[in-house]
Amino acid sequence: MLVALSWLPLFALSLAEGLALRGPKIPFCYDIAAQTRFLLAVPVLVLTEVPVGRQLRATVRRFLASHLVRKSEFAEFERLLVEAMKWRDSRITEILLLGLVYLSSAATVFRAPYESGSSWYHPGPETGLSMAGYWYTFVSLPVFQFLVLRWVYRVAIWTRCLRNISKLDLALTPTHPDRAGGLGFLSQSLPPFGMILFALSSVASAIIANRILFDGEKLQEYQWGYLVLFLLLAVVFSGPLLVFTPKLLSLKEHGIHQYSELASTFNRAFHTKWLDAADMNEESLLANSDIQSQAALESSFQVVREIRPVPVELGDFLTLILPGLIPALPLLFTVVPAGVVFKALMKLVANAA
Repeated sequence: MLVALSWLPLFALSLAEGLALRGPKIPFCYDIAAQTRFLLAVPVLVLTEVPVGRQLRATVRRFLASHLVRKSEFAEFERLLVEAMKWRDSRITEILLLGLVYLSSAATVFRAPYESGSSWYHPGPETGLSMAGYWYTFVSLPVFQFLVLRWVYRVAIWTRCLRNISKLDLALTPTHPDRAGGLGFLSQSLPPFGMILFALSSVASAIIANRILFDGEKLQEYQWGYLVLFLLLAVVFSGPLLVFTPKLLSLKEHGIHQYSELASTFNRAFHTKWLDAADMNEESLLANSDIQSQAALESSFQVVREIRPVPVELGDFLTLILPGLIPALPLLFTVVPAGVVFKALMKLVANAA
């Protein structure tokens, strides 16, 4: 429905005005950015709600299934979730976002002609906006920008929810094998956001492609801007997990202190029992479990020292960012041979595996 609302009228109006295939510098059917926004990004931004919602619900349930929330704080945990859902469903906030979107879309459209010459929505300074341009300004572009801002808003809510959960007295274990005190499952919330990164990266790549094709500009002029934008988006979608960094650093420090004291006590007792003992013999040493206990203690201490400051696995992080790199490949192929790019990608995936 949103594709029909945002793209079909643009095609019909530009076709009726003779702006679809010829006329201005950028006809509608040749505008890669417009096609990408409304035929690719809009449906992806809507449909991604399904996997993201499913994964975030599973992530929240893991706090209880893993017994990280103490029984005394069940009520507070539930209150935090209800509060987050109220913010998510706030109609007042969506109206404010819509107002912000209209201001932004109008500013974008009226500024664009002076940057890239005539286009199907603004054929020239004398004619002003075309009929398709008015629909683009007040319907199509606001739909796209509203969906983008809505996702930014929801990521902010998710960040706030996790931040409040991190303030609870969670039952974290410093020797948990996930090297994150038991919070390693949070990393699995990242991959679904990769589709949003893919949609936004597609639009950014399409805008750059327009500049290269119609304005004769070079990819090198945009590579650093694209890289900064890409990294910023990656931080936005992975950033919510950073709220647990103080708790994990504290857990690591406290765990090292505890296990250092335990190791000192155990090693003194071990030394006294086995090395200072007059009746020590080979048979009693092999039959005793103290050696195994010492090895287990050393292994546990090593796990504590390897606690990560952020509960993110490299594989999950790559699953987030790799979809966002796909739209940039056609642009990259214009300056770097395809074989070199694919070899670099395969090496990156192999290292992650």
